[in-house]
Amino acid sequence: MKKLIIFIVSIISVNLIFAGGFDNLGIHSRVIGLGGAFYGVGDASYSVFYNPAGISHLKRIEINSTYSNLFPGLEEDNLYYLTFSGALPFDPIGNFGLGVTFFKSDNWQENIFVFSYSRFIFNSFSIGGSAKILRWSAAAAPGESALSFFGLSFDAGVYYTIDDIFNEGNLRFGVAAQDITEPSIAKNGSKDAKLPMKLAAGISYFSPGFDYLFALDGIKEGDAYFLRFGAEFLGMKTQVFGIETGFYIRGGYNGIVNNISSKQSALNGGFGIFVNKLRIDYAYIHQFEINSIGGSHKISLGYQF
Repeated sequence: MKKLIIFIVSIISVNLIFAGGFDNLGIHSRVIGLGGAFYGVGDASYSVFYNPAGISHLKRIEINSTYSNLFPGLEEDNLYYLTFSGALPFDPIGNFGLGVTFFKSDNWQENIFVFSYSRFIFNSFSIGGSAKILRWSAAAAPGESALSFFGLSFDAGVYYTIDDIFNEGNLRFGVAAQDITEPSIAKNGSKDAKLPMKLAAGISYFSPGFDYLFALDGIKEGDAYFLRFGAEFLGMKTQVFGIETGFYIRGGYNGIVNNISSKQSALNGGFGIFVNKLRIDYAYIHQFEINSIGGSHKISLGYQF
């Protein structure tokens, strides 16, 4: 069944939930358009889902939200994924961030609530951390009660930036550790359902003068290794009735390095439109291994105050 092939998020039993659950299913369309490479970028509120130290780079209040249409070719279930993130600069104390995810299928629901803090230690070096509340609920099996769970996890990260190199561009390095405590998400706390710690390192280069970005990430998640890279280019910038308007184009690759049956590689692309402080982003994911159920579409809205 196609449902069993792609719905790796859960296998439900009465006493134990074996899960690859709480996966990042595409927090923001811009990140997806970059192939998922964002641990070394960290310039938006949705950095709370990747490297919490990234929100230290924000100078204004920012909010972002994303809707994902997952596997539109799947006829046996209706899967969708909603996310929200916000960041509040509070100089000189530091910056605060908030993130929420909502994954829903016909029989399963997951939520993540993220509370982040970040600040600069030196001019070019910032640190950050997140506390995360994990929640899932599952429909009742015949003759059984419905299941639900609450858990707690933690993330941490750092960023270091080298300014004015390679034609006055910025080179940024990011390192993050997610789900540091490797919490069990099973109803009975079984070690077989622990979330693996995710270790990630990223590097990005941004040219303010020409407005382009390159990003590269290396990620270890349990036994799986990923290599992700992407690029973003300014396609046009102009004034429309005195309002700055333009668009970006993006492309990237999310590659699984070793052979893990529950993970797959994908080729991503997308674009972003901005009108003053409002941003609209779109991304499309083309899966290589499971392609009979269609790619995933994502659309995001963001605003800086």
